[in-house]
Amino acid sequence: MEASLGEPFLLSSYTTTNKASKSSKTSGRLPSIFASHHGTGGSSDGHITVAAQGDGVHVLDLSTLHPIISHTLGPTITFSCPSVTRSELQSANHVCTTYAAISSSPEISEDEKSRTIWMWKEGLSSSVADRVVQRKKAVVLPHSISGLYIDSELPSRVLVTSSQGDLTVLHSDLQIQATRTSKCESLKTFVLSRRNCTFLPPRGSVPSSAAIVISFVTLNANVRIQILAVDLEDQFRELGNIELPIKYQSFCDVSFSGTGFFSVLLTDGTWSSFELKRSDDTLYLNSIENIQLTSLSFILSSNGAEASILALGSSYVLLAGSTGSSSNREVVLLFWDLSFSVLLASHTLPLPPYLTNEKVSITLVGALSSSNVLLLISPISIIPGRRQSQGQSSSSSSVWVVPVTVPPSSSIANAIGRAAAATPWLAVSDAQGDSHDAGRTKLVNEMRSAMDRNQPENANNAFFEWEKQAVLENSQHKLPEMPTLYGYNFTKEILNIVLQPSKPTKKTLYSSKIVQHLLEKKVVSAGMVEADLLGVFRSHNDWKSICSALTRVSDLQEAEIIECLCFVLARYRQARRPTSSDAMQIDSVSSMNDDCPTLQAFLSLVVRYSCSLNPLRAAFRRYLSDVDDVICLLEMLDSWIGQWAGRDTRLLPSNKTVKQNELGVYITTLESQDSLADIPSMLQITFFLQCLIDTSFINLIQTPSAQRILRGIQAHIDPEIKYIDQTEQLRGPLELFVKAQTKAIKEAKAASEGIKVPTPDRKQRRKLLHEQAGATIGLYRLEELTL
Repeated sequence: MEASLGEPFLLSSYTTTNKASKSSKTSGRLPSIFASHHGTGGSSDGHITVAAQGDGVHVLDLSTLHPIISHTLGPTITFSCPSVTRSELQSANHVCTTYAAISSSPEISEDEKSRTIWMWKEGLSSSVADRVVQRKKAVVLPHSISGLYIDSELPSRVLVTSSQGDLTVLHSDLQIQATRTSKCESLKTFVLSRRNCTFLPPRGSVPSSAAIVISFVTLNANVRIQILAVDLEDQFRELGNIELPIKYQSFCDVSFSGTGFFSVLLTDGTWSSFELKRSDDTLYLNSIENIQLTSLSFILSSNGAEASILALGSSYVLLAGSTGSSSNREVVLLFWDLSFSVLLASHTLPLPPYLTNEKVSITLVGALSSSNVLLLISPISIIPGRRQSQGQSSSSSSVWVVPVTVPPSSSIANAIGRAAAATPWLAVSDAQGDSHDAGRTKLVNEMRSAMDRNQPENANNAFFEWEKQAVLENSQHKLPEMPTLYGYNFTKEILNIVLQPSKPTKKTLYSSKIVQHLLEKKVVSAGMVEADLLGVFRSHNDWKSICSALTRVSDLQEAEIIECLCFVLARYRQARRPTSSDAMQIDSVSSMNDDCPTLQAFLSLVVRYSCSLNPLRAAFRRYLSDVDDVICLLEMLDSWIGQWAGRDTRLLPSNKTVKQNELGVYITTLESQDSLADIPSMLQITFFLQCLIDTSFINLIQTPSAQRILRGIQAHIDPEIKYIDQTEQLRGPLELFVKAQTKAIKEAKAASEGIKVPTPDRKQRRKLLHEQAGATIGLYRLEELTL
């Protein structure tokens, strides 16, 4: 599935009067329109609840695009947050209960402003007369209201939040059930169902049915993420409280996905990505990457209301913002995959002419149950002193529906080839230095200065001293080491400082301690160095790092691997030549490469490395044009195949290979053979051998010395093929035992986690036995009937 954005269409528009705009301005510059989306529990696309300032509350059916409920409240009504609607089916009557937070109204006193909730309950199948006489209910909370939330796992509750971080649980009939006070300033809050939060531990302190409240708050000028669970008994359970490395003064918006992936957008265009991970029952923060946006209006004006981001699942995030000059402004929609920092799709929507000179609010609202996203465009307030045109005393707000296609998960297949699409929206930074914190920036500067002075030992001391201090700080916060210490950009910069691929190696000193340390941590990628990673290591004669990269770097190019193999092969063949008058030259050359591994050891690493078929064949054609080199490799591969062919075959496991695992289930372990421990597996050898023969078969059959080796390989492989054909017949009869073993391990794991596995009833067991009996087909019989 490919990510895409459809053509947006207008769902509805509402007029904001001048009087409502002034009321909104005195209430804290609220947007002129709010909206929320909620499912109906059926096949419908759900309902959209719109709260329009100076108008009222309207509920629309997204399937038919028609309003089903309207509460017109007058031109002086203002709302403090989006209204919500819960749909229920009661005796064949579809009942909708709508909740609205009132910021100001002539019906409420000055003291009750921004603390009042109104509720309406209407049956969609009821008559017009019955719906007219329905009266609203009201409740006044002890704190201000900044958000209303309903969740399917709390079917009779409404969650209410305040701008000070307070949280109140209301019964569906507005009775206060519980309140949790706080002394923080709330920036944004998300409420998700427990079953949708895959980042939480499956057991432990998290209840099985609960609403998860994720709040981004500020405390002592620091931004923190607080995670609470509200269970069916109205109890609050704190699941996490983590500080974020962002600046509160420039906070713009935040997106959060149920997978734990979230991003924070700042008014200067910095977009930071994070992920919540779990270690046992503890949550910790993993910083992903920072990108710097440009060409959007909110960056220049520092008006955060002109930008909004929305999580679409996994690491997919939709960004909406305005762009262009005051006379030609547009709303741009950008569909990003932040795990790869690529733009997957984009769409541009012209801003209505009557809003080109207004300060607008752009908001995204998720409606993913119907593969749609809501886009709200509204004026924040009418600008004082601006001349109104004749007859113009109001401005219009609009609700747009944006069709989206979201892949089930982030993958590199969807990201390949899309880097160029993000170029117009990404600012160019100097070596990504601004993405590091103060400690990393200081370390980078110290290491660069030391390497420029040809003092690699000083660079090593600075790096390991920084790492020691960082590990100590993480241990104090009980955070794992790996996710918090290293990142892609930071590791890339450290590698380029140490390796200095653009400088000649003869003029620079080199120490491989840092490189080998990063390789051991498995944080090095081949794309971090502009040149071939193995080629740079080879230019420094760092064969230890080359061998380590073949076991710890997963994205090496097949061409650079085979190029290194040919270099080792040339050294091997040169050393096997008979001693002659130029022996002194051989010794002098080999002495320069004392760290170069033997051909058998290096070929074993190459054969074990996971390669793709076509790139490996292309590398063989490019670097292995000499048939003598191919024969040398075939000789070693033939010796390995002979060792596998000469092994003892054992169909039944011995007592040494059967043991109990940590769950108490008996399992078999492969019996290690010392003679075969240092060579690749038979499958790895045959894959490498097939690619090698495919590319050089024509030259091999024309070389007499190669025919003997090919016949020897065939003599070893033919018995293996017959053995595989014979044992393959056991697959069907033994499949039942494999399934039983897998089931036993699965049930033991579930029991250790406290998960109850449902047992099939008598009918299901009989059906299963019948299916198993039918799957076992005996010998075919032929009966002849003679009359």
